[in-house]
Amino acid sequence: MSMEAIAPIGMDAGLSQAIPTTSTPAADFAGWLGAGLGRVENSLDTAEAGVRALAAGRDVPVHEVMISLEQARLDLSLAAEVRNRLVEAYQELSRIQL
Repeated sequence: MSMEAIAPIGMDAGLSQAIPTTSTPAADFAGWLGAGLGRVENSLDTAEAGVRALAAGRDVPVHEVMISLEQARLDLSLAAEVRNRLVEAYQELSRIQL
C-alpha cells in the first residue's frame, strides 16, 4: 500500500482558467467580472435547457436538472452579492470628501 501526498486545495482551484491574464489591474478585474458573468449565463442556460427538456417529456434524469437549477441559483445569488458589494464600495467612495 503506497501513500501518496494529497495536494492541498488552494485559492486557485479552477479559477486560473476563468481569470484572464493582462497587464493592468483594472483589466484583470474587468476580465474576472466578465468571466464570472459568462459562467452565470452558462449555468442559467444549462438549467433552462434541462427544464425545457424535462417539460417536453424527454428522457432527462430529474436529479441532473435539479442539480443544474441549484447551481444556477447559487451562481446567480453570488453574482447579486458581488454586485451589492460593488455598489456599496462605490457609494462609500463617493462619500469621501477630497
